[in-house]
Amino acid sequence: MKHFRIKKVAVALPSAFLEGANWADAYEFLPLSERLDALDAATAMFDKVPPLWVRCLNETRNRIVGLFGIKRGQISIDETTGGAFPLLSRSEDVVVYGFDDWHLDFRVVIQIHDVDAGRAVRLTTLVRRRNSFGYGYIFLITPFHMLIVRGLLRNLSSR
Repeated sequence: MKHFRIKKVAVALPSAFLEGANWADAYEFLPLSERLDALDAATAMFDKVPPLWVRCLNETRNRIVGLFGIKRGQISIDETTGGAFPLLSRSEDVVVYGFDDWHLDFRVVIQIHDVDAGRAVRLTTLVRRRNSFGYGYIFLITPFHMLIVRGLLRNLSSR
């Protein structure tokens, strides 16, 4: 079995992917064991059924945010299944998913790039918090977000 690692990396703001972003994080999966483009990597990350704890957490989130007029959705890039992350742009090495809402604007950027160990996938999350509700929302979900992002990147290890 090939060893992989997931590491947190710095994000420079401002970002060309979301003007005015005021919150960001990024994680990398390396090395890739095969040559993937960014869309293939995104599909590999989001194609698996999330673990039960993630599904329960997401359902709880959907119930609560519905009371505040926030978009509901699954942790998915497939809009036909209620996915929360519509595709905004794509190239061979970069895909961008996201949406704008009344409390925040959100982007997930998946990039393939060369590193010393070969090729890596970087998953960057960018947020422009629009108001105090957006600030509070990000504060509350950040610990879960970090676990979910690492899980999504771990999905690449089975390829």
